[in-house]
Amino acid sequence: MQQINTQNITAPVVASDAPLAERLAFLRKVYGLLSISIFLAAGASWMTINNENFLNLVFRNMMLFFIVEIAAIFFALWARKKENLGYIALFTFTILTGITTAPILTIYTGETVTNAAVLTGLVFAGLSLYTVSSKRDFSFMGGMLTTGLIVLIVGGLLNAFVFKSSMGSFMFSAGGVIIFSGFIIYDTFNILHRYPTDEYISATLSLYLDVLNLFLMLLRLLGGNRD
Repeated sequence: MQQINTQNITAPVVASDAPLAERLAFLRKVYGLLSISIFLAAGASWMTINNENFLNLVFRNMMLFFIVEIAAIFFALWARKKENLGYIALFTFTILTGITTAPILTIYTGETVTNAAVLTGLVFAGLSLYTVSSKRDFSFMGGMLTTGLIVLIVGGLLNAFVFKSSMGSFMFSAGGVIIFSGFIIYDTFNILHRYPTDEYISATLSLYLDVLNLFLMLLRLLGGNRD
C-alpha cells in the first residue's frame, strides 16, 4: 500500500503554538486590518454625514441597510480564507457599518463623538495590552458575557418601548461598556490561544465588532445630544 507523505503538509496552528515569527506576523496582520477597517468606517461615516441626500436615503432605508450589513458579515465569514475576496468582504462590511452609524452620529455634538472615539481607543489599547501580557486564562468569560449580552439586549428593548426611562438608558449604556470591554479581553485571548494563524479575517471581524459596539455605548453614555 502506498504511503502518503505528510511531511510537507503544514496545517495552520493556533497563534500561541506557532513559532514567534509566525505569531507576530499573524498579530500584525490582524491589528493592521483592524486599523484599516476603523479608518474606512470613519471615512464612510464622514462622507455620509457630509452628503445630505445620501444621509437622508440611509435614514429612510435604515432597515434595508442593516439587512445588507448582516449579509455582509456572513459573506465575510464565508470568504475569510479566500485571501483577496476575504479582504473585500471584510472592508465591505466595515464601510457599511460606517454608513449606518452616520445617522446616529448626527444626534451628538462633534466634541462628544471625538471624546467617545478617543476613549474607545484608550480602553481598547489598555485592555489589549493587559490581555496579551497577562498569563491568565480568560476562557471562563464566554458564558458570562453571552448571558450579559442577552440581558442587555432584552433590557434595552424593554426600556426603549415600555419603560422609556432615562435612568434605564444610562444603565443600558454603562452595562454595554462593561460587557463589550469584557468581549475585548475575551476575544483577544481567543485570538491568541484558539485562532489558527490563517484566521486573521475572522479575528479582525471579532475585534472590530467589539470596538464598534464599545464606541456606540460610550457615545450614549457621554450624552451631549444636540437640541
